[in-house]
Amino acid sequence: MTRRTAVTWLLWSSLAFLVCFVAVEPEDVRDLGAAALGLHAGVGVLFALVVAVWFGRYLARGLAGRPGPKLTGLARQTHPWRHRALYSGLVAMLAAGGLIGIAAPYVVAAFGVLPLGPGPDLRSLHGAAQGIHEVVFSLLIAGVVLHAVFHLWRHTALRDDALRIMVPRTLHRWL
Repeated sequence: MTRRTAVTWLLWSSLAFLVCFVAVEPEDVRDLGAAALGLHAGVGVLFALVVAVWFGRYLARGLAGRPGPKLTGLARQTHPWRHRALYSGLVAMLAAGGLIGIAAPYVVAAFGVLPLGPGPDLRSLHGAAQGIHEVVFSLLIAGVVLHAVFHLWRHTALRDDALRIMVPRTLHRWL
């Protein structure tokens, strides 16, 4: 598997997980009961594995994408920092989500199998982690939306084929 193919799979699987979490809010999961909470936690664990692989690749090899020759000025200068912010946001959001599960005052069984919590009584940490997780998740979603809009602008206004780099080759005929 090439580096580009691996990054494409990591990108789109992360987007699918984020869409899943946007579609099903934590309040919805709480209202549906333990099985739904276990599903939410299990999907979170899978998402954490995807992000760990992606972040590990980033730490080992650096950013996969480059600004491209048509990108100039401030957009070119901030390109690596915007990507680093997205990587950091993913890690922070998942760390806070994991802390929610670990500090929960009750056992959360990810997919009904993998038990998370209860450890020592960490109710205050659990509440703080929930607040941090919700704020970071909201900021991350805003960042992802801005990132997508920026790349759509690049693809249409600059015509630099930015989307061809990010989507699977089977979709290139529509770009």
